[in-house]
Amino acid sequence: MLPVYYILYIIKSMEQTEITFTMNERSVRALHSAVVFTLEKWAGQGELDQECLIGIKPFLQGCIFEFNYDLNID
Repeated sequence: MLPVYYILYIIKSMEQTEITFTMNERSVRALHSAVVFTLEKWAGQGELDQECLIGIKPFLQGCIFEFNYDLNID
């Protein structure tokens, strides 16, 4: 099993706290699957949470496309 490396940067601003991290392919795929599952089974609570998940889903999908593209090049 490949180790998962997370590099965290916490950026504080007046409006919100942002965290930037680096993930390997397996972690991105697992997080994407969790987001998709949660959105499919959404029970209706926490509109803000749902908006955040909807917002990050295309970014995770884009990462998966990049991983797939790199696999096809090799």
